[in-house]
Amino acid sequence: MLPQITINVAMSLNGKISSGNGRYSISDATDMERVISLRKSVDAVLIGANTVIVDDPVLHYSKSRIVLDGEFRLSGKYKIFDGSARTYIVTTKNKHIENALTVLVSSTEIKDIMEKLYSLGIKSILVEGGVQVINEFLEANLFDRFFVYMNPGLILSGKSLFQPADRRIEYSVEQSGRGILLSIKSIHQ
Repeated sequence: MLPQITINVAMSLNGKISSGNGRYSISDATDMERVISLRKSVDAVLIGANTVIVDDPVLHYSKSRIVLDGEFRLSGKYKIFDGSARTYIVTTKNKHIENALTVLVSSTEIKDIMEKLYSLGIKSILVEGGVQVINEFLEANLFDRFFVYMNPGLILSGKSLFQPADRRIEYSVEQSGRGILLSIKSIHQ
């Protein structure tokens, strides 16, 4: 069995989800309210180790937090390990960080990881990033809902959400604050 997967990301008009200089706020206040509501509605929020290193997020309002760190590059110095919520590190290395539960996996295939998390009682997950993690879910076609908040601004250097590929995206659009919200229904190769 697999958890219900929701992917949520904010990007600039030209497809960037982060700036070349690291953390950059793309969501407006209206979108942040939506994100908080999403975080409260799931069992856990999932991010990758690169997002922890670059953004040092806390992920307020999440019941649990999951960090994908296959090679266990992180240390306890990051805010996500503050003990304010249950935090899991999914890794292939048998190491530990204070205030975090190590989930040891033999495979870093995203579907295998999701099966392991489901077996731990995590039935719904909000995937918030970064680019590599989101694209792993997309390549595996592993999501139930996918929201992209698009800010009308431009980021000149940074990471693009969609990696070059021949993909057809089916979506609906609604206005949200000063941006738009894409609800992606399906992605086909």
